[in-house]
Amino acid sequence: MNEKLLKIIDERQLVSVMNKTKWRELCGEFEEIHELGVNVRYKMITSDQLYGFSPVWWDQLLRETVAIEWIDFDPKKRERRSQLVLDKETDISDVILNIFKKHNIPYSLENNCFRVWGYLNQNVQPVFV
Repeated sequence: MNEKLLKIIDERQLVSVMNKTKWRELCGEFEEIHELGVNVRYKMITSDQLYGFSPVWWDQLLRETVAIEWIDFDPKKRERRSQLVLDKETDISDVILNIFKKHNIPYSLENNCFRVWGYLNQNVQPVFV
């Protein structure tokens, strides 16, 4: 881990929730089912910017996990039809939750999404499911 990240972790008093093995298992499983098109959004500890909701390249995301504060998984897959017809929604929560369960990935429910926490601080106290 580089000096910049260590400084941010220290200044914000962050505590790691996920380790490298858990991140590798999580990203590897979702890489295998990439055709499902799971949409995620995530926040890095290095900025306040949110990335997503969109599909991601899991192998590339794995390289960034050392700085991911949290990642939200959308339990619905949305397929665009047209401007005049509502998007088709498919519930994929079982697929996501089975992966979490298989690898004992801790998560919470945040705004109708499954959130995997990379880091917590004293001001954040999620209720893990």
